[in-house]
Amino acid sequence: MFELIWRSIGALVAVMGFGIVLKVPRCFLLWAGIDGAVGWFIYLIVEQTTGSMLASTFLGAVGIAVGAHICARIFKTPVTIFMIPANLTIVPGAGMYRIVYYILRSEHEMSSYYFQQTILAAGMIAVAIFIVNIILEKVFSTGKMVQKSISGKNALKTKKKEVL
Repeated sequence: MFELIWRSIGALVAVMGFGIVLKVPRCFLLWAGIDGAVGWFIYLIVEQTTGSMLASTFLGAVGIAVGAHICARIFKTPVTIFMIPANLTIVPGAGMYRIVYYILRSEHEMSSYYFQQTILAAGMIAVAIFIVNIILEKVFSTGKMVQKSISGKNALKTKKKEVL
């Protein structure tokens, strides 16, 4: 567990550094780093318990997407300010490296295996972000619809009083 915490702290620092490169405003760097560290921690826990790279990538991406949406709502900023740097921790960069490495060594079986794993991992990230966006959009739009219907009824009562 201690090692997982240290690795998550390393992810926090890496995401903050990547955020500087991406010119994320300084006041949001720590929050983007925390989001990436939490996503990486989820990834590590799920990978240790299940041994599945795909499940850990999916759940880590869900954690990052939820964290990015929470930060965006709190700070009233675009979700991408937190989402893009935080996803650094789970992007399958090593898989992309291995694809090229095995292609150059003419080991096509291994390169196709890593190609498949990399595409699946990238797909899991995309699906996780999509699902979280859809669910949170429904949750927040339902709240807005209720507020609009309440204010709409009050506006209707006001118009009736004006007519009388």
